[in-house]
Amino acid sequence: MLGQRARGSGPTVFVTTMLHGNEPAGARAFQRVFGDIERNETAVHGEIVGVAGNLAAHDAGRRFFQDDLNRIWTPERVSALRAQDPAHDAAEEIEQRAILAELDAALGRARGPFIVLDLHTTSGESPPFALMSDVLRNRPYAFALPVPVILGLEETVDGTLLEYVTELGHCAVVVESGRHDDPASLDRHVAVIWLLLERAGIVASDDLPDVAGWRPSLADAARGLPRVVEVVQHHKIKPGENFVMVRTDFVGFQSVRRGEVLGRDQFHEHKAKHDGLLLMPRYQPEGDDGFFVVRRVHRFWLWLSRRVRRRGSWLRFLPGVSRHPTLARTFVVRPPARWFVLQMFHLFGYRKRRREGDVWTFTKRKERL
Repeated sequence: MLGQRARGSGPTVFVTTMLHGNEPAGARAFQRVFGDIERNETAVHGEIVGVAGNLAAHDAGRRFFQDDLNRIWTPERVSALRAQDPAHDAAEEIEQRAILAELDAALGRARGPFIVLDLHTTSGESPPFALMSDVLRNRPYAFALPVPVILGLEETVDGTLLEYVTELGHCAVVVESGRHDDPASLDRHVAVIWLLLERAGIVASDDLPDVAGWRPSLADAARGLPRVVEVVQHHKIKPGENFVMVRTDFVGFQSVRRGEVLGRDQFHEHKAKHDGLLLMPRYQPEGDDGFFVVRRVHRFWLWLSRRVRRRGSWLRFLPGVSRHPTLARTFVVRPPARWFVLQMFHLFGYRKRRREGDVWTFTKRKERL
């Protein structure tokens, strides 16, 4: 644990850092913020907890050893870990068990809203941005930060801590602050932590150091970027592929055109399937996310989705759509479903999308406890 401070009842902000061992900026940022709170005896209304994730990988200069620590938070993996003899834990399971113990304990103590803030950095140049599962309770915290917000990651990536916490019914926001070794990434994470503590009501605005500077510093780093985007393409690297980006100077949110070659391996070239913006090009040897392509979402659709979100039951009347026979909050989509079905499911918050042959399933995250 990096630190814990509590006073009375109120919200909990649980900050996770360094789930990837080569991303230490979040841990250093939390230590700076926590040190300021301790030295200045800042009034805390609720609880602040900070944990560092893959310490062993960090000590070895690695992202991870056997498993990506931010891809093993599926319900099945967590249940198996709880039942497993700790003596049999693999490298990342040791770290996951320690985080899970702190998370369980904090949830047991919580007497108000519970918000997880997961801090990361990228292997390439990038402005700061936030990620969230598209449930309404996450929006106030993600949009409290003056950076782009990414929707739809949960459609393409399984087993993240973000997904695990959201499915428990709590709030979770991920922030990527920039390149791993960029000093600005640490400063941006400091700003993010203070602003989330303020938005949660744990620290009063008047008690924030440099309160006038945190928000403009983040806004300047994201100037000119769309406020909200959604993932439309994810290149997942298959085992045995020697994937590399075709250029070493791609940066986050760089415009790309449909058909543009972005990466290659020993078998294929990998092209952009849509016009959009490039996100998180991989410039490190570990990890199976090659790149993402995102596109702008107009704020009107967010407003409309809030108005209609609780009226999703009529989706079953769309052609080719039926409720899943066993899975909660899940629809099955078969031909002759039309092109607009995807947009309709997104509007109503059904963003967990999986395909088997011609059949799609769409699942909605739990909106409340």
